[in-house]
Amino acid sequence: MSRENMSTGDSPLTALVEYQVRTETTTVDEWLDVWQERGQDALVGEPGTSAYEAVRSLQDESHVLVFERYTQGQSSIDAHITRPAHAALMETMGERRMTRRCVMSNQFTDIEGYGWWDRAQSDGPMSDAGITITLIGTRFTDAAMKRRYIELTGEHADYCKDAEPGTLIYSGGLALRDSDRGPDVKAGDMLFVAAFANERAAIAHRDDPLHIALQPKLNEIKRERTFLLSYTTTGNGYLWRSK
Repeated sequence: MSRENMSTGDSPLTALVEYQVRTETTTVDEWLDVWQERGQDALVGEPGTSAYEAVRSLQDESHVLVFERYTQGQSSIDAHITRPAHAALMETMGERRMTRRCVMSNQFTDIEGYGWWDRAQSDGPMSDAGITITLIGTRFTDAAMKRRYIELTGEHADYCKDAEPGTLIYSGGLALRDSDRGPDVKAGDMLFVAAFANERAAIAHRDDPLHIALQPKLNEIKRERTFLLSYTTTGNGYLWRSK
């Protein structure tokens, strides 16, 4: 199956849910402290939730994005939202009026064979703070352009996995639906996710000769960048489980 095909049904997907903290009633740190119990419950009790990390927006200090990964799609989501800890979190945050509103919500199904999500090399989960995550939304003029872009960047992902240990995540998905809030997302748009261990790793990725050589080829592909968002991990939750 080619890289551009979307997984469906119970195949892996990424969910992005971003909240604006009600800063007149709570701080972002307090919000994260309350959320952390839910994150720990997911780690212990939800084998189908492969990532569940709260990250701070670098565009708006009052925003927190909950980055969620589900190994079996909707069935894993159903198991997640029926946990007692999930209801308890919603109740606590509602009673304390901790969240002003949800500013982004969407799901992206994995592009089969494209990139990778984790570097699980230890026995514990990845819960480090200070990892930079970049999300890029891209819309293509036609299917052929999308297919070519995924082919080229997918080949580069294979290279990065071996050559760039500081590039922690290099992954892509396709939007399952139009977004009704937040960034401009239409069904079929591509989401690109990159995570770097530190600034040095991000610069090494940017300045790698093969990355530079790739750019003229990508410039030939007709596409629109619909959003570019950056976040930093908080240490609340986990980006991936142990190996």
